[in-house]
Amino acid sequence: MNSPFWKKWLSYLTDISLEQTSSQFNTFLEVLLVNGRHQLVTKDAIYSFDDKYENFNRIFKKINWTKQDVDEVLVLGLGLGSVILLLEKFYGKKFSYTAIEIDPEICVLANKYTLSKLNSHIQIINTDAMIFLETSVQTFDLLIMDVFENATVPEIFQTKEYLQLIKSKLNAGGILLFNRMNITDQDKYENTQFELLFKEIFPEFKALNIKDNIMLINNKKFLD
Repeated sequence: MNSPFWKKWLSYLTDISLEQTSSQFNTFLEVLLVNGRHQLVTKDAIYSFDDKYENFNRIFKKINWTKQDVDEVLVLGLGLGSVILLLEKFYGKKFSYTAIEIDPEICVLANKYTLSKLNSHIQIINTDAMIFLETSVQTFDLLIMDVFENATVPEIFQTKEYLQLIKSKLNAGGILLFNRMNITDQDKYENTQFELLFKEIFPEFKALNIKDNIMLINNKKFLD
């Protein structure tokens, strides 16, 4: 869905609310037009911000794509589909995407504001990420972990068993990107503990501090 020019222009002066809704998973969801871009927010977090989804934009810039053989991509946690938008529109990567999103309302919003404008093959599956991982036999070249409940990664996705599970879904040479918030002292403490666990499963990992997030990649060799 494209907003009219006057709204985009006005959004550089003030944030414009395009739509508010809710679901059983999110009591508050709002799509804003901010600086000409669509932003999906909950009560406590930003879930998408087009090409200004900086944590992923910056790590995508650091990946040496010419050395990677990527075709099948799994996105866990869809938002408005910013990571897919970034890869197609700004990095020229028309991969085959499988997007897993538990909230049906977010699936609708993503298709309405972002995914319908893209040319890549995108399959949206409205289900719990854990259920998908435990039941699917498919493996992927790039796995993007971006699941949050507001600003927190659910505990079930922070265990050694979960990391082993997502590792099993990576093809040989596959890339894992794991997004976490890194704002509060509690965030930073929990990230330090999680990195120790992450290193057990991915000994060659790299952690990058990007604005208010920490991005974990399973192997530093994928970076320039």
